[in-house]
Amino acid sequence: MFPVKIYIGPSLPKSVFVGVFFFLIISCSDDDPVDDNEAVLTCFDGILNGDEITVDCGGVCPGFCPLSSIGILGGEVKGRSQNGELVDVLQLDPSIEYRLVGPLLIRDKGALSIPAGTVIKADPNVGAYIAVAQGGQLFVFGQPENPAVITSGAENPMPGDWGGVIICGQAPIDTGEVGRSDIIDIFYGGSELEDSSGFLNYLRIEYAGAIAENQQNFDGIAFYGVGAFTNVTNVQTYESLGNGIRFIGGTADAERLVVTNAGANGIAVTNDWSGNGDSWYLSGVSKAGIRISSNELVESPNPIVTDTIRNISIVGATFEEGLNYSEAGGSYVLTNVHTTGMQLGINVEGPAASNQIDLGNLQIDSIQFDNPATDFAPTNYTGTNPGFYQENTTTGAGNEALKPDWANGWTRGLQ
Repeated sequence: MFPVKIYIGPSLPKSVFVGVFFFLIISCSDDDPVDDNEAVLTCFDGILNGDEITVDCGGVCPGFCPLSSIGILGGEVKGRSQNGELVDVLQLDPSIEYRLVGPLLIRDKGALSIPAGTVIKADPNVGAYIAVAQGGQLFVFGQPENPAVITSGAENPMPGDWGGVIICGQAPIDTGEVGRSDIIDIFYGGSELEDSSGFLNYLRIEYAGAIAENQQNFDGIAFYGVGAFTNVTNVQTYESLGNGIRFIGGTADAERLVVTNAGANGIAVTNDWSGNGDSWYLSGVSKAGIRISSNELVESPNPIVTDTIRNISIVGATFEEGLNYSEAGGSYVLTNVHTTGMQLGINVEGPAASNQIDLGNLQIDSIQFDNPATDFAPTNYTGTNPGFYQENTTTGAGNEALKPDWANGWTRGLQ
């Protein structure tokens, strides 16, 4: 038997192509239990569903998968309950290169599991992205020398070739209500402080940040109202056209994040994100290394407690500023911050943000401005609390402006 590659060829009409990717991973609804016979029937339906590894191959399907296969991803992963148990988790195979041909939505009770070494290549300029809805979960089990990678499938990849990763949880946001994400219009937020949207470890996201229908850039990865039981560690965005990483409310902690070359901010923190951060390394970013903001028009019913972001390296010299604190800001403590090549260290943008600093809601315990630009200013803040930041010698993410040891092996584009 000859190896087979599964693909959607250019000869298909556009209408057929669109129809195919929207129904590639559709399974039965939550109300319909699935027995073994029905599961086997899915092995002959021409779509990727159930526990198949590629289309109609692997899992409960009989026979062996071709040695050279391309898995097609797109459409929906729908959760199915049988006797109260989740039975529908789409498990990818690291020996297969996957092709993302359009939006992939992981719905309530659905789950996508990505093992170490898995590579997913998104078709450029077709509206491809991966989104996790409330109740859905994404599991990424990368390893230090063998990360999972989601990248562009273009011959010559460029920033903005595809959308990015969006995860929507049920943890609180600044309005105290449920909101709709600003990029693809799905719900996020709620009251579940310990909500879990999955597990991300050693994940690299490349060439994301496409412009959406609302003319806003996708982020490399965005966390909307994601809860504290979501593990976020060792994640890199590389060559994103928008923000590298964005937190919109929620309570998830985030440790060992890397943003390399972003067209907007390195990491944006908005809507009263209530997590803690540790070991962030940001380089080659067009705007602010870290942008912290809250909606000054919203009086939060549950304002965040003071959270801490520690051990940060912000490496220029293309930054507008190291830190941008704008609108109503938020209540944060930053400690052990190392910057290099800055033009402006801390940009306090607007009277509401300045008032938050007057009240002591931003505190920077130790920050170093190494090798600044010739016209450098540490801050433009002129309020009543000039001691809100303290200059000191710092190590940042571990190795000052150089790549930290914990980033070895699984990242790219770092010196």
